[in-house]
Amino acid sequence: MFVPKEGLKPPKEILKKFGVSKDFQLLNGGLGRCFKSGDIVLKYVPGTSEEEASWLSNLLDSIESKKFRVQKYIKSDEGRYIEDGWGAYYFLSGNLIKSNLPEKRKILEAFHKEIEAVPRPPHLKDDRKDPWAIADKMVWDELPLNCHARILKAIQDLFKQRAPFRAVNQLIQGDPSHILFHETEPPALIDLSWHWRPADFSLAVLAADHLVCWCKEECDCLPRNEVVAVFEDVRHFKQLLIRAVLRRALELEGLRRFSEKYLYEIDNHVPAINFVYDYVSQS
Repeated sequence: MFVPKEGLKPPKEILKKFGVSKDFQLLNGGLGRCFKSGDIVLKYVPGTSEEEASWLSNLLDSIESKKFRVQKYIKSDEGRYIEDGWGAYYFLSGNLIKSNLPEKRKILEAFHKEIEAVPRPPHLKDDRKDPWAIADKMVWDELPLNCHARILKAIQDLFKQRAPFRAVNQLIQGDPSHILFHETEPPALIDLSWHWRPADFSLAVLAADHLVCWCKEECDCLPRNEVVAVFEDVRHFKQLLIRAVLRRALELEGLRRFSEKYLYEIDNHVPAINFVYDYVSQS
């Protein structure tokens, strides 16, 4: 279960276990399952085991960097990180900013350097069936391509542009656009979504996210040629970018199980897909 039931709110017993008051507010994003009370965030994380939560907390507690901040998790009054599918961590202040792309790259590179020696955790299994993992496996040829004809039509030409290359896998942030900027504190990495891929793939996903425009009226997106210029010195960047753009498009296939509206979001991806096709075809 990835999207909570309508009206989901932290139960009173969960608030008590994590020492949270009754006054809380729903936060934007997080699939509608994050609630803030004071400086504590409660998040509904069904399927997350105590083992996984403990591993994550220990990993983030071991990171002491002046270049970025990471979330710090909280134990309940019974000494657990997960209570009936709920976890808690301290709120990190800051704002999402569309620009700052070179700075975002530096933050991700610093973060992945910090965790490059972390072994693959046992819970990061190959049998994950969430939309993000399935899309990721399809672009890396670990699952056959399988998607709606509308999505297939948009991606099939770019899919054929993939070529093999060699790179070392490590633990990476698979959803790298979630970086908060603050006036007086270091940037914060939030909503960590783990994948076992080359570290630079995270940079490619960051680039892919900036290539897709969701503006409804006046557009303030970076020009696409300026986006790719930030990453052109990254080794295998074009092949990584192909997979990143395809992964974002194919995630819509998995999200269709929650709402058919996701199928039509492929229209927003088409300009980015076409841009990347032209970009990689230049060489």
